[in-house]
Amino acid sequence: MSEYTSTIEGYQRAMESSLASDPRQWVEATALPTFYQIMNGERVDYEAYVKHIGDMQANTKDYKPIVQQFLRDGDQLAARVKGSLNMGGTDIEYEAFMFAKVDKETGKMEWLIERAVTSPAGSGTGGAN
Repeated sequence: MSEYTSTIEGYQRAMESSLASDPRQWVEATALPTFYQIMNGERVDYEAYVKHIGDMQANTKDYKPIVQQFLRDGDQLAARVKGSLNMGGTDIEYEAFMFAKVDKETGKMEWLIERAVTSPAGSGTGGAN
């Protein structure tokens, strides 16, 4: 849905709902069927992305993303997201930089390149600040 990729508020809603919705429905709402992600240098195709979202949901609690910066220019999107989560009983902070190409007609992502850094909560090297 273009609501997720048009404004910082929409992107914030997309981030918050990513681990609270049915994984397939969420991916279908935000990405084209030909979508792929490059996460920290590793390419992930559509089906692997759906599985990744499901795995994250199964192993994550207290997910609190904060979209700190967002830019949409034509079919290009850039965002900086910081936040915290609990994975497997460990509190983690993260910071992610996301760059995407967005389909002009549907507002869904064609691809997403993401670089994320994580660290133990409170170490000062992650992203919840």
